[in-house]
Amino acid sequence: MDRTCPKCGGAMLDGIASAHGLLGGAVVPESTPRLVFVVPGTPTSANPIKAFAQGLADDPSSQAYLMTGRRCSRCGFVELYAEVPTRPPGA
Repeated sequence: MDRTCPKCGGAMLDGIASAHGLLGGAVVPESTPRLVFVVPGTPTSANPIKAFAQGLADDPSSQAYLMTGRRCSRCGFVELYAEVPTRPPGA
């Protein structure tokens, strides 16, 4: 992957997206990504029979990814990536 800023040509530095200061959040090491990007799946029906049918139909569930990124050392431009799958919130 290119490590040159697409805006100014400066050097891009790897990093993580962090959610400092959120109340009730889990305590994780500083080097661990703390933001999660969620691709919503099909909502489960409140009707238990329909919800069971959805499970049998194998409707897609939500997919969540940890966020990492890069920051330009010259202009501060940030690129975020959501490549590492994780469990979605509430799963």
